[in-house]
Amino acid sequence: MPDATTNASPGLPPQNAGPMVGEIDERLFVASVGKAMKVLETFDKTTASLSLSDIAIRTGLGRSASQRFIYTLERLGYLDRDDQTKRYTLAKKVFRFAQSVVSSNTALDAAYPAMRELAERTRETISWVEVDRADIVIIATIASTHISSINLPVGTRFPALSSSSGQVLLGHSAPAHIEKVWNASHESVPGRTRAKDAAEMMRILEAVKAEGFAVTEKSMEQGSISVSAAVHDRAGRAVGAINLSTLTTRYERPAAIRDLAPLVIAAAARATETLSA
Repeated sequence: MPDATTNASPGLPPQNAGPMVGEIDERLFVASVGKAMKVLETFDKTTASLSLSDIAIRTGLGRSASQRFIYTLERLGYLDRDDQTKRYTLAKKVFRFAQSVVSSNTALDAAYPAMRELAERTRETISWVEVDRADIVIIATIASTHISSINLPVGTRFPALSSSSGQVLLGHSAPAHIEKVWNASHESVPGRTRAKDAAEMMRILEAVKAEGFAVTEKSMEQGSISVSAAVHDRAGRAVGAINLSTLTTRYERPAAIRDLAPLVIAAAARATETLSA
C-alpha cells in the first residue's frame, strides 16, 4: 500500500463485471477446482483477512462447502488461519505463482533496461503492464524517487479500457475481442472513457493506435496522469506496455503529452527492438 505521508494512492482495484470466457465444456471443466479458486480470489488488498462466514457470503458457496474448501486450501499451504481470531489470510505459498509469472517473462526482461533508463531520466513511477481479460495488471514497477508520487504495487489491477496501458494494448485487437472486453468491463468504464457502446470504444482505440501512445487521468487526493506505449514482439503482437505515472502537480495533460509521451514511446520502441532481435 502507498505511504500515506508521501505517496498518492492509485485507489482501490476495481472488480470485473465477470470473467471473459467462452462456453464451458462440462466434460472438461472441474467445478470443484473453480470453486477453490473462487475462495482464493476472494482475498485482495482491501480484504486481507476473512472469516469463514465472510468467505461463505462473498463466494456464495454456503458455509459447509466453504469450510471444506478452506480446510483443503489450508492443509495444502495456500491459506493461513489465525488461531485467536479464526480468520484466514493468503499464505506465502501463493507467491510461487507470482514469482513464476515474473521470472519467466521474456518481454519484461527485454523491456527492463529501457524502463530503468526512463525511470532515471524522469524520476517518475515506471511500470510494465499486461492485459488480463478485461483488466490490466501491474507486473513490475520501478518506484519514483519523488517524495510525492504514484505507488503501483505489483498485482494492482484496473479496467483495461479506461487505462492508458490497456488502450495501447487493446488498440491492436480485433473488433470482436474489443466487444467482449467491453461487455466484461467494470461499470465505471463508460463514464471514464465517455464511450456509450463498444463501437464508440473501438473508435477511441483506433485513435490511440494511430497516435502510438495513450494518456489517461485519474482524480484522487492528488490528480494523476498516466502515459503508456505498447511493446511488440517479433511477430508484431502487442505483448505489454511501458507506463509512466505522475502527478498533475508536476505535469498537466498538455505538458505530459509534450514532454513525457515522446520518452515513453522511445522506451517502448527500444524494448520492441530488443525483444525482436
